[in-house]
This record gives sequence, structure tokens and C-alpha cells, in this order.
Amino acid sequence: MSNDALPDELSPAANAQQWLLQNHVATLSTTAVQNGLDGFPYGSVAPFALDAVGHPVILISSLAAHTKNLIADPRASLLVRQPDTGADPQSGWRVTLMGRFTRVERGHPDREDLHARYVQRVPDAVGYELTHDFDYWRMSDIVKARYIAGFGKITWLPGSALTASADEPWNDAAAGAVTHMNEDHSANLIEMCQGMYGITPAQATMTSLDPDGFFVRTEGPDRSWFFPFGSRISADGIRLAVIDVLKRARARVA
Repeated sequence: MSNDALPDELSPAANAQQWLLQNHVATLSTTAVQNGLDGFPYGSVAPFALDAVGHPVILISSLAAHTKNLIADPRASLLVRQPDTGADPQSGWRVTLMGRFTRVERGHPDREDLHARYVQRVPDAVGYELTHDFDYWRMSDIVKARYIAGFGKITWLPGSALTASADEPWNDAAAGAVTHMNEDHSANLIEMCQGMYGITPAQATMTSLDPDGFFVRTEGPDRSWFFPFGSRISADGIRLAVIDVLKRARARVA
């Protein structure tokens, strides 16, 4: 599904979720604390990923102005807009998330998964994260979002409309799919690693699966990798979504 061709029947919340899944560059606005600029809005470019429930995650240096701003005041906004709109950028869709960021401490149980999700979108982040100057920050509290999809298609959304946790039926279906992939399709997992990340691991094991994608842990190299579906899927769509990832991986090495 292209960035500029979302079905009209999707709700504003579903549209916004899809935009955030398909794009990875935002404008981060924080409140400046620099001498002489206290209180002014400070804008910067910030690649982002989403955690399992849809909270944006950014990777920023402790030396950066926006990081110092967030330490002083965690309130911020992220503007994500339609790319390639030509001469009239206001003709495209955009969504602005407003909320509060918290630092994801090293050793946090989510950190490895967040790193895998972020590296899938921003491959160079492997080098950034190895330095002690960079840390992940998550907009763990999305207060509201401003949704604009064209003339007359403007509304406010509660932050809860952009997040969703997997329910028990989903978790049961996902557990079965993970077991099936590891028992019967381990070779396909290696194919996916080859096509999507350019590696041929000695071993690949699917470790978890959520509505946005799944994780594979490899040996040689020893690390976790994230494979996105490109949209949020239902439990009934797991099989076709995993097959689609395999097809895309094979197409890259064809």
C-alpha cells in the first residue's frame, strides 16, 4: 500500500497508524533550554521506529540540543508528513503526535527489541548505538495527535487511538505460528535474513511475533532482527503476512 493511496474507508486512527508504520522520518519539536533561547520551540530531524504497541522511539545523542531539552522538559511533538508531495507540501497528509518522552535505559527489557525495530528502519543505527553517547527515547505517553488528510479531513485523535496491545487470541495464534516456523521452516527464516538484511546466519530462530512483524534471533551473527509486515494484521492474517515477507526477501536476491 503506497503512502499516498490509503483507502477512504479507513478511519483517521487507522490511517495515522499506517502512516507511522510506513514512514520513518519525523520533525521533532522540543522546548529549548539554551541561554537566550529558553522556551522557544526547537525543531530537528529525527528518524523513528515504533514499539510493539505503537509508541514512537528515537535514538539521540546525549550531546544534542534536543536531548538536553527533553531532559529538562519531556514534552515534545513529532510531525510525520507525506513524502514527495511536489511543489505543494500542504496537499499531502500529515500527523503530529504530542506527548512525553522517557529515556529507555540500557538494560531495559525492551531495549533489544527496540534496537532491532529501529535498525530495520535506520541501518546506520548499529554504529550509533555502540557508542555511549546515544540512547533510545520513547514517547511512552502520547497525549493527542493532530490528523490532516486533506481539505475537510482534519481532526484531533486521543493518543490511545494510535496504540494497540495484542489480545489473548492473538497471542495464542502467534505462539502457534512461532512454533510452526521454527519446527518446519527454519530454512525460510535464513532466506529472510539473506534477502532483508544481507546475512547468512548459521542458525535462525523466530522468537516472537506481533501485529506489526516478527523477530528472528540469529547465530553468526549473534543478534536479533525485526521483519515488519508493513501494516497491522489480525490473527487470521499471520500466515499470509509471513509468506509475504518471504516473497519480498526472495525478490531482493533474485
